[in-house]
This record gives sequence, C-alpha cells and structure tokens, in this order.
Amino acid sequence: MNDYMNPGNGGNQAMDTMPEQMENIGKRLKTQNTLIACLLAGVVIFGVVVALFFVRQGENIARLRQNVEKIAGDVDDIADSVEEIEDMVSDIRDEIYCTGTDPDEVYDPYVIPSDQWMTVDKPVIYLYPDKNETEVYVRLELSDSEMIACWPEAEDGCTGRTEDGMTEASWTLVANEDGTVFDADGNEYSYIFWEATDYGEHEFTQGFCVPGEDTAEFLRNTLSEIGLTPKEYNEFIVYWLPKMQNNAYNLITFEGLKENDGYNTSCRLEVTDSDGNPADSMLRLMMVWKEVDRETEIAPQTFTPFERSGFTVVEWGGTEVK
Repeated sequence: MNDYMNPGNGGNQAMDTMPEQMENIGKRLKTQNTLIACLLAGVVIFGVVVALFFVRQGENIARLRQNVEKIAGDVDDIADSVEEIEDMVSDIRDEIYCTGTDPDEVYDPYVIPSDQWMTVDKPVIYLYPDKNETEVYVRLELSDSEMIACWPEAEDGCTGRTEDGMTEASWTLVANEDGTVFDADGNEYSYIFWEATDYGEHEFTQGFCVPGEDTAEFLRNTLSEIGLTPKEYNEFIVYWLPKMQNNAYNLITFEGLKENDGYNTSCRLEVTDSDGNPADSMLRLMMVWKEVDRETEIAPQTFTPFERSGFTVVEWGGTEVK
C-alpha cells in the first residue's frame, strides 16, 4: 500500500506540513500582488508625470511658437528699417559724390548747410591800373560773413558795418601797373588779403573730379585757361596744393565767374579810381572744393576765358567743404 495512505508512516507528516506550505504560498502570492500593485501604481504615476510633462511641453511649445512669431515680426520690422536706412545712405552717398551716368544730366547736388563752418580762405585782390601811382579805392561788403583778418589793415580795422548791419571793409591805396600797392605810410604790398567766416550754401552741380596727385597740373592748366597769369596761378597753387595733393580725389568747382552767382552776391567788391571810375575789367575766382574717396561723375563746368582791358582787378580765393 502507498505510504501516503499509511497513517503510521510519513503520510501523517505531509498532512501536518500542508497548512504551513499553504501559508507560505499565500505569503508569496500576497508579496507578488503587492509588487504588482506597486508596479501598476508606478506605471500610473509615471504615466501621469509623462502626461504632465507633455502638457507642460505643449504649453512651452505654444509660448515658443508665439515668441518665434513675435521675433519673426520684429525681424521683418528690422528688415524694413534696414532697407529704409540703406535707401537713406544711398541717397546721402549720391548727394555727397554727385554720382550719375549721363554727363549732361544735372545731378542731385550736395548742399552745404548754411550753418556749417566754411571759411572764405585767403582771397587776395590784385590791382593793375593802366598807369602808375593811381589812387585806388577798394570797398568790400559781406552780407553773410564776419571778417577774420585783412592785410593791409582796412581803414575801419576790418570791422566796419553798413547801415543795414553788413560787414564792410575799405582801403584807399596807391597802385602801379605791375600790381604793387602802397598805403598812406608808403608801405608796399603785393595785393590786398582778406579772410572771413561762413561762406554759405553751395551746390556741386557742375565742376571737376581730380585725382589728388594731378591737382597741381589741373590747377595750372585750368587757372591759366580761365585767365590768371603765371604769377597769380602759381601763388594760388602754392597756397592750396599742400591741402589737396595727398587726397584720393578732389571735387572742385569755381564760383565768382558769373556776375550774379552766390559769391558775387554775398561778397560784393567795388573798385574805383580817384575820380570814381570803376575798374575796366574784373575777374573774381572762388574755388569751392571737397575731398572725396573715389572717382565721381559730375557735369563739367564751362566758362568764358577772362580778357584784361584797361584798369584790371583780379581776385582769387577758396573754401574747403568738410
């Protein structure tokens, strides 16, 4: 007979240990269930955390999208502003350099503001009467400038005023045919020198663009063509060349050649002899120039060569646009 069926053998021992085994199995199942429950709880918590993360990320993405859209709008605004600035710079560059392609075209002028400091530099006045020891009266009237200096000293010390407030300077001198002049004390001079402030507005609508290294040759040829003698244009070149020869280019125009241009209307010059007769011929030449960094196009300036006749007066000067 099977030992398990024999109460006297080990079958009774197996029956005695079965409750303990069942208890152990129950404990193991309880432990497993607890672990499964904890695992499920962990999965749920993880799912919640992940869901919250994605919800938060969704909010961040939405805010990021809004920020990106705002930045894109700002970039568009900046691009528009940059385009406007580029247009302004282009306009300013065109004005400064007088650029263009057609030599007969009137270019957009570079206008010097009336409040910009531009001195009338070293105008000198040569007097050539048609006979020696001619008494000469010279009167200079400035509508927009203050006299800085003059030599010989004017009768009112270069600080005279007209009734309407204009600056006035006058000289009574004795002049010879060779251009030498003498004051009342017998002091000899080669010319009358004067200098003033505030040249005024100017437009580079016509003129010349000259490489700095070619300035001397240009001035000699052009001033000779206008009508200055070698003595006069050499003195002109000696004064201006050091200021111009080392520039890349010089933009140059000449005023005073027309009776009613800006120089003649703002700086009026009257020269007469002792009988009140005006000079027979007068040449006034004011060079207005500006340093530029590249070759530029400008409508060429034309002029009629000056012809000397009888009592002749010649004046030259200049001003730099900075």
